[in-house]
Amino acid sequence: MTKIKKGPVTELKLEAEKLRSEVKNHKDEYMRSLAEFENFRRRKEREIQEFRTFANENLMSEIIPVLDNLERAIAHKDAVENNENLQKGFEIAYRQMKQVLEKFGLKEFSCLGKEFDPKTCEAISFIETDEQPKNTVVQELTKGYQYQDRVIRPARVIVAKPKSEKDLSKDETTAESQDEDKEKGA
Repeated sequence: MTKIKKGPVTELKLEAEKLRSEVKNHKDEYMRSLAEFENFRRRKEREIQEFRTFANENLMSEIIPVLDNLERAIAHKDAVENNENLQKGFEIAYRQMKQVLEKFGLKEFSCLGKEFDPKTCEAISFIETDEQPKNTVVQELTKGYQYQDRVIRPARVIVAKPKSEKDLSKDETTAESQDEDKEKGA
């Protein structure tokens, strides 16, 4: 058999056909990868939505016994002769609720006696006093709460501020007039 010699045009045609085949294969691979990625994206979106829906399931199942105890306390409120037992029941349910919430990462914090920090406190009011240093939290109206080290509710507080100069001079004047009144009366 004689070997037929191929010319440059035939070789180019064969090369072009080979390249077309490779391009078709790569295009098919690309389309499959694109479809797989789209399916992956949809599956992950479904999983995320399902996670969001059921993320608090454990928390809720832990809170149910607390609700049961509160319901029992409320149901027996009329049967209780003294409120002491009812109060104890509510205190037990309160402690149980706090334990459940702490188990899931909720922590309460207090700012009382500390320097005011706007990251953890919300100043509701100020009180003029010289008994506490400036910007010290002197009263806490509500405690603050953190969830996983993030403040989710700042403590609502009243903050000390020094008496104004006008008030100080008025107090001094009043004290001086009282001293003069005592001297006159003596």
